[in-house]
Amino acid sequence: FIQLNNEKKTVVDFSMNNLCAAGTGSFLDQQAGRLKINIENEFGRLALQSENPPRIAGRCSVFAKSDMIHLQQEAASDEDITMGLCYAMARSFKAQIAKGNLFSPPVIFCGGVSYNKAMVKAFEDTLGEKITIPKYQASIGAIGAALSLSQNQKKGKIVKDDIIGKLKHYL
Repeated sequence: FIQLNNEKKTVVDFSMNNLCAAGTGSFLDQQAGRLKINIENEFGRLALQSENPPRIAGRCSVFAKSDMIHLQQEAASDEDITMGLCYAMARSFKAQIAKGNLFSPPVIFCGGVSYNKAMVKAFEDTLGEKITIPKYQASIGAIGAALSLSQNQKKGKIVKDDIIGKLKHYL
């Protein structure tokens, strides 16, 4: 979570999940594996077919797994379970990572999980805001790291134009 002040072009708040896999792409990947579905294309498509997503614990992956087992025993559909996981992750992000901060447009979602359209829906519903997906969504973190590094370079060690040239070539 990065909150910016658009007028001052400064970071107001920054937070990441550093405790466990809950609330991360790895969490969704683990649960997809447990359901024996492909995370890259089947998970989101399946979740968007949900008619009644259940409430699944998103704060802890162990509790989420317990909820999933219980839901499977009750014959909940994979569609509902996967969408329930998306909502769990969105709620966890809002409460644990963003710590209840208010969201104001533009809200940008990037990284590998942003390819999951069900996660986009869960975030829009949970945050109450339209989500924008940037063009280079999977590379934004690496681009930001390279730009930050180039701005904080020690004289003679890193050549900013070389970094920018490499990024332009990559993109």
